[in-house]
Amino acid sequence: KRAFGPAPPAATNLVGSCSNGTNASCAPNDHCVAQAGNDGISSLNWGPTANHLVSTNWDGGVRCWEVQESNGQVLATPKAQVNHENNSPVLDSCFSADGSTVFSVGADKAVRMWQLGQSPPNNVPQQIGSHDQPIKSVAFLPATNLVVSGGWDKMLKFWDARQPNPVGTLQLPERCYDLDVRDSLMVVATAGRHIISYNVQGQPQEHQRKESPLKFQSRCIAAFPDTTGYA
Repeated sequence: KRAFGPAPPAATNLVGSCSNGTNASCAPNDHCVAQAGNDGISSLNWGPTANHLVSTNWDGGVRCWEVQESNGQVLATPKAQVNHENNSPVLDSCFSADGSTVFSVGADKAVRMWQLGQSPPNNVPQQIGSHDQPIKSVAFLPATNLVVSGGWDKMLKFWDARQPNPVGTLQLPERCYDLDVRDSLMVVATAGRHIISYNVQGQPQEHQRKESPLKFQSRCIAAFPDTTGYA
């Protein structure tokens, strides 16, 4: 029995600085990752408690590898894969604080939960929430054990995986392009070059709203590890 359920189907696709095919080679300091999918990768996340790497892909897949290093060689072993319904593109994922669960979102407008080590029915992760439009970003709030999702419906929604309805919602000024959470700080980048920060220690409270000083839209945002700011 595999620790992560059934193995993903065999494939020759490799990512990084690799070419396609079984004889692919990487750049000198790069390491190839096998079975990376059949379309563009939309996000990568490391597990918080183990060397587990999870990717989301436009082919509808959420994939997990176990990464190990031995004698200077890095090996990424494919462990398992699940797929969003109808192979809809998956746009983002995050881990729970203990690393046992992966939450993913995408074009199917669903917030989904995958407990590593379990094989969900039809290999589709359990749906725990939804938006009216595709969902661009998701994060886990360690202070409250809630999941937050940001969608193109201009909404932030907060989910308790045990309840079918959101435990809270916040209206955004525009479509969510990205969000990040670090301890009690949550930062959100939206269309219209808006950047909004929140305190999520308890009940989420808006801290600051400003227009990005950048000329173009902010597509990615990350909170500083010490929560003093963001980039």
